[in-house]
Amino acid sequence: MKLLTLVFMFLAANLEAASFEEATKKLASHASIEAIKYYSKAEMASSDQKGSWGDPSIKLAFKNFPKDNLSDDKSPMTGIELSLSQKISLTTKYGNYKNASKSKAKALEFEALDSEKKLLKILWETLVIRKKRNKDILILKENFNFLKRKLKISKKLYANGKISQQALLELQIRISQLEVQINNVKSELLEISDEINYLVGFNNISEMSIPWNLLSKINKKKNNDKDKMFKQKLQASEFNLTASRQDFIPDLTFSIGATKRSNIDDNGDFLSASISFPLPFSDIKSANKNKAINEKYKALKEYDDYKNRKKRKIFILQREIKKIAKELAILKNRTIIYAKNSRTITSKSYGLGGASYIELLQSELKLQKILLQRNRLEAKLDITKVNLKYILGEPLK
Repeated sequence: MKLLTLVFMFLAANLEAASFEEATKKLASHASIEAIKYYSKAEMASSDQKGSWGDPSIKLAFKNFPKDNLSDDKSPMTGIELSLSQKISLTTKYGNYKNASKSKAKALEFEALDSEKKLLKILWETLVIRKKRNKDILILKENFNFLKRKLKISKKLYANGKISQQALLELQIRISQLEVQINNVKSELLEISDEINYLVGFNNISEMSIPWNLLSKINKKKNNDKDKMFKQKLQASEFNLTASRQDFIPDLTFSIGATKRSNIDDNGDFLSASISFPLPFSDIKSANKNKAINEKYKALKEYDDYKNRKKRKIFILQREIKKIAKELAILKNRTIIYAKNSRTITSKSYGLGGASYIELLQSELKLQKILLQRNRLEAKLDITKVNLKYILGEPLK
């Protein structure tokens, strides 16, 4: 009856909880992800500015008016000039600056996608730990109930003079220690709930909706946004370097104008045109080029370092998965079976007055440690699989 009640309570709790799919959708709108997305949009918007030649300039000038009466008919040089000037580039450097900014914006887009996957990885890890701690509670409660039953038997044995009062006290001490352990695990579960709430905005994710089988599947479909992010950063640095080299060819400023005169010399109005450009003699352009060169090599070395670390990390994680799986197989197929048999035999012997309370507590504690170790290894294996999938770019939802 108790088992049925627990089953119904579990089903009711899962029906009220949100699904794993709903939780993953919430990650895309997490504040940390939204911040990167807005940064990307801002960088994309600035690309048009960096690719522009600038606005044309209109100039209105009142030229050579006598200071005494400001008359326009005393000098043939007096007039009102209206001119238009525009900066013109002889190279494609502004297009390269624009492309560099766009590549940086795309790099930020991929960074946002990778950050979302990082949050998904953290969510997985948190749910794995939650699962482990819930299983730990079941083990501790089972041990608690086991010792409570043995305490009843011990009281009868004590009444018959077969065990000492010390045996009763040791059992009660052990039971109280288990109560403390259970309370500590419950506190940890509350902290885990807070972490889940921070990630997705609610803390009650249905255990049944979590696709645990996904962790054991090898998915050939890979999409590594971090790799794409580094590629875009490298591309941005290459565009910047090309633009900095082109910057040694100066921009021309072309200007045309017309001067309205009083025409006292019968020569009509004046027209003018001019071309100007800066001489690249300062250290500004060479400094910009040197900066761009170093930034390119920095991006290149960062990408190389990322690829090397990724390759090494994949090897370590794959080796770790094999090691944990082997240890778990030995634990489940042999160690746990031996420990359960040992506790059963010792328990029966204790009830018949054969085994001592020390042997009983030792067998109980040993089984508990082994079962908790199994939970720890299972959680470690799942977390390692999650990390490997994240690094490989395999889907986690």
